[in-house]
Amino acid sequence: MEVAGRWCALVAKTPADARDIMIEGPAGILRNVPSSECPLYEPSKRRVTWPNGSWGTVYSSEEADQLRGFSGDTAWLDEFGKYTNPREVWDNLQFGMREVSSDQPRVCITTTPRPLPILEEIEAKRTTVTVHGSSYENRANLAPTWFSETLSAYEGTRLGRQEIHGERLDDVEGAVYSSFSAKPFPEGNIDPSVKDTGGEILVGQDFNVNPMASVIAVRVVDECHVLDALEVPSSNTEEVAEELKRRYPGRRIVMCPDPAGKGRHTNAPVGQTDFTILQRAGFQVRAPDAAPAVVDRINNTQAMLLAGKPPRRRLRIHPRAECLIRAYKGLTYKEGTSIRDTSQESKAMFHILDACDYLLWQEFNVLTPARVWGSSRHKF
Repeated sequence: MEVAGRWCALVAKTPADARDIMIEGPAGILRNVPSSECPLYEPSKRRVTWPNGSWGTVYSSEEADQLRGFSGDTAWLDEFGKYTNPREVWDNLQFGMREVSSDQPRVCITTTPRPLPILEEIEAKRTTVTVHGSSYENRANLAPTWFSETLSAYEGTRLGRQEIHGERLDDVEGAVYSSFSAKPFPEGNIDPSVKDTGGEILVGQDFNVNPMASVIAVRVVDECHVLDALEVPSSNTEEVAEELKRRYPGRRIVMCPDPAGKGRHTNAPVGQTDFTILQRAGFQVRAPDAAPAVVDRINNTQAMLLAGKPPRRRLRIHPRAECLIRAYKGLTYKEGTSIRDTSQESKAMFHILDACDYLLWQEFNVLTPARVWGSSRHKF
């Protein structure tokens, strides 16, 4: 630590990882500094202290709340891509990086790249510098037999691209919405030419309170063009209705919500439901009697993302719908299963994807026969 008086957060997935890799390991702090600058490591205090008075505190990603007590200007997050809750760790760290520094606040993230939305957000920051490196660049420090016998077996494979060459693979292995492509339309689903056509506004709605998630779209023949996607933290149905009216004054707004909203409410007076709140706001509510099975609505969305002969993308998304795009790219199944990953990072994606699923199931259903909207069974 060259600058005196700094407090550094040393964050690993577990305390053992911090000790074995970041501090005592071959690439660790203790083995890679001149003896005159070697710090004192006190495991019982979770502390590393440099001769110039700077010090570091070890934190575990599995106890992200520990970072609420941090108040420093430096951090090292190792193998960030392995954390089960990377967004929670990052958010807690940001509030601790608040001290005035004699140099400037710095965060170093070292990780095998994974297609995590939070990593993409960090990389996109103006102040972020991204450095990629392959195992071949470190060849002088590695065993020759490892290159000749082990590494060669993975060259040319997906795993090799990630682990050897440090590529962040956008084609996520085990992706729930595998038909989605973040490439520009028509090769992919991202289309900056998507615009409000002046017709009715279609809104897919998930009623989770934190966040309330809405996907706003228009119909263009048999295609769904997403104009925007909203995630409103610590909100309720009334606030969402007011925001939609503010954005689209005088427009016909059709809500395609979670059917469970017919019988419950997020935050409403006695006797009201999410549906009645939307209706009193002047919106039409369209929903089936019960929510479709998760696998059915995912399959329907997959078909909208890319289906048919020749293949065709009927779901186009404007780039401003960032939270929806990140979710489509990032949500995966638990390894070896058909169950959606429920880690903290993935949970943040569920609600906006559910909102879009409800919209597509209701208005662009390619798996079941078309419905007639004169029926009171489906029209509220």
